[in-house]
Amino acid sequence: MHGLHQVRARAPSDPIIPKGSVSPKEGAIRAWAYALALLVLGFPVFSPDLFWHLSAGRWILAHAQVPRFDSFSFTAAGAPWIDFEWLAQIFFYGVGAAGGERGLWVLKGVLLMAAFVPVDGLLRDRRASPLARAGALALWTAAMVPQADLRVDLASAAFFAWLLRRLESARASFLFGFGLFALWSNLHAGFVLGFFLYALYALAPRFLGARRCEGLAAEAFGAALGSLLNPYGIRLYSVFLAHASEPAMARFVMEWGPPNWHHAFQVPLLAALAVTAAAAVSARGRLPRTLAAAALVLGLAAAASARFGAYFASAGAALVFAAFPRPRAGALAAGLAALSLMLATPLIRVRWCAAFQDDYVARRAVEFIVRERAVLGTLRLFNQYEWGGYLGWRMGEGYKVFGDGRYLFHGQLPEIQKALVTVGGIAALAERRGLDGFLMKNERVLLPSTRVYPDGSRREILRPWHVFTFPRERWALVYWDDQALLFLDRAKTPAAWLAAHEYRWLRPGDERALQDAVSRGEVPHGPLEAERARHVNADRPVLE
Repeated sequence: MHGLHQVRARAPSDPIIPKGSVSPKEGAIRAWAYALALLVLGFPVFSPDLFWHLSAGRWILAHAQVPRFDSFSFTAAGAPWIDFEWLAQIFFYGVGAAGGERGLWVLKGVLLMAAFVPVDGLLRDRRASPLARAGALALWTAAMVPQADLRVDLASAAFFAWLLRRLESARASFLFGFGLFALWSNLHAGFVLGFFLYALYALAPRFLGARRCEGLAAEAFGAALGSLLNPYGIRLYSVFLAHASEPAMARFVMEWGPPNWHHAFQVPLLAALAVTAAAAVSARGRLPRTLAAAALVLGLAAAASARFGAYFASAGAALVFAAFPRPRAGALAAGLAALSLMLATPLIRVRWCAAFQDDYVARRAVEFIVRERAVLGTLRLFNQYEWGGYLGWRMGEGYKVFGDGRYLFHGQLPEIQKALVTVGGIAALAERRGLDGFLMKNERVLLPSTRVYPDGSRREILRPWHVFTFPRERWALVYWDDQALLFLDRAKTPAAWLAAHEYRWLRPGDERALQDAVSRGEVPHGPLEAERARHVNADRPVLE
């Protein structure tokens, strides 16, 4: 060919794709990304905190005021409580009352999509291709997997993404900041991250050479004023001090700590962090500088605490596909394949037929307590930190729990941990807190025990931990399933009720000792079979 430009002749097998249409390969990749996102959006609700939010919403509507003191527990009764999520709790309660658990599940999906829509809008502002936007959805979904639940944080994630898009497009106004933060500060304490964005975009023109956002100072001032339009006024900001004063939370609550490769639901977030870092390095010459700074800070925060993953998701996904607005289909397909593998374990663990999956609440044990509330409702029961919300919700207003997921009870966690690992710790906790019973996790922990027979012979038998922690002389086991145990103090429980509900011989994990006792004729056959039948009836699954 002559001339400076050579044009490759089209082979007969080359497809002719009209301008503006989508190739079959690109269409398949986009459908793949949407399918992965829908799977994550379709996860059932897991969060045990949902139920104390529902209790709070119920209380607010019943009393026509926001709570200012704790009335849900006997351990913090009367303590000052700044309920910084009160407006979201009313909304959650209303949806739950109207639609039940299925309605709350739908609400979760709506809130998740509301958090992604601004990210997609930001990429459309930057003229990213449809393939890039599908890739952003997949990457955003990966980072959101640990937060893909019904939690008030989702409202903050949506407002944060909305604000990020506006600031990236250099839009700002006093009224917008005032209105947004007047609403946001009554929904969730994540509004403070909005001030982080304002600070970042104010400093970016000076230190990063980014373009200036006119009216930013006025909008930030409006936001500060708007945030004071809440029932607690400036005292709302003390919530951040309360959270910062409990640095040990990461030791006791998984989502407060750094994401871990051993937790299947946190692996996609770690992958999203790695992908964002790699993309930032390879495209460092064309990165939107302020957006890159936001992604860097939030990425570091998410690496330190998985709770920040919901905010990193927006900045990270926007950054990667703003830097690569026309990604290669093959590279994106490889990323989707890797994400599919990472989602395999979480997908297997999900029970798709349930709107709410009760892995983190003792649902069947609580329903037993509800059925027997005439007796059990009068006792001061210890409950696991994450179980208190559901227990209080099902027992209703007036019932007091040991504690729940609110920040008021963060200080209990070291005390509880010490009681569980110290010899005599449970007895000491019972005396100190005036407890009548314990609703505990049914941990599969066996400890060595030696039995001495009348003839002087000995036998080593592994027995469950609760045999030693809750000696039968004081504590009676009245309910158990594969998730929970309920022990009551004999001296504080009506004897007639105890005689009808105690498991004297049938105890979880103690099969070897039971078989030994049965073989020696030490256990009456009739009462043992009655206990087996009672346990089968008591351990039936709970349906919505």
